Amino acid sequence: MRTPIVYMLAAILLLLSCRQTPKQAFPEEKDISEYEQTQFLPTLEHRISTDTNSVYCATLLFAWDEVRNIIGAPLSISEEYQDLILLNASTSYRNVLKDNEYKVKGEVQGNLITARAEFDKSLPFPCELQKFNNSLTFDGQMVAAFGVAGYERDEMTNIVDILYYENDDNFIIKLVPTDTEHEIILFKTGNAYKTMAEMVAASDSLIQIGKQERGMDGTSWKYQFEDDDMVIIPDMSFNISSDFNKLINNTFTAKQESYRIIKAWQRIAFLLNETGAKIESEAELEMALDECSEFEEPVRHEPKRMIFDKAFFLILHRSDAPHPYCCMHLVNSELMVKE
Repeated sequence: MRTPIVYMLAAILLLLSCRQTPKQAFPEEKDISEYEQTQFLPTLEHRISTDTNSVYCATLLFAWDEVRNIIGAPLSISEEYQDLILLNASTSYRNVLKDNEYKVKGEVQGNLITARAEFDKSLPFPCELQKFNNSLTFDGQMVAAFGVAGYERDEMTNIVDILYYENDDNFIIKLVPTDTEHEIILFKTGNAYKTMAEMVAASDSLIQIGKQERGMDGTSWKYQFEDDDMVIIPDMSFNISSDFNKLINNTFTAKQESYRIIKAWQRIAFLLNETGAKIESEAELEMALDECSEFEEPVRHEPKRMIFDKAFFLILHRSDAPHPYCCMHLVNSELMVKE
């Protein structure tokens, strides 16, 4: 029979293994010019690349919405500025975060309008997941990795939820942080999508299929961790700032005034490892009145090897929101922690 002190020691060990904040700080901020294989996207609707990492975060759209609120009138944008048209048309930033989870500030000084948006979120896991050393090669590069194996204790497998599984190259998992209002979703697929918005819609449809299969006798095994199953995820760590050169010097009109964008800037910092995830982002837009230019308008099955060793999508969103506040398409190891 176990004594009370044995139970107490077990509880202490479990508490020590369940850290409350993701370890490590963000790396030093670097300009995106130092990353040859990574691009920032202004919206979910912009085209992604098949050979370049694509990263989206809602802060730029938060700032743009504040600009429109300050101007207080419909904008007229020439067809030559397609990036600005997409920015102005996007609605996928709405309600992705609660009002108290981000900050937006706008001001007018003379002929200059400035809008700034920012947020940060820490998403620790209830317990630290397993570290996998020298176990993952991504795009020919050995990278640090973490995850869970089916034989591990229940606390770990409860953090990783299989949302959809077709095979080892087409599946979706969810990482469940302590703050269950937020979700970290990873989608490995061989399908090509033109935009993040298209990918999010496809993943939503597959997740609905997964919900149906979970309750069916012939397919429920896909959503249960068996002893030989495993999930291996690359560690990620970056802190990148970028000017959106395709938006700078774009012009638009409102209330018979002409405006020129003179600054469109964003910073995104992200960490993902065995302790959880952290994200921090800020964006700033500046536009000036432009008076000198003219403008135009359980049966035993083969083990599931859910290993993120090639291109995949990463999605951050609130569980009650229709759209994510951050998306990534990872096709190379540039944003990952190297071993």
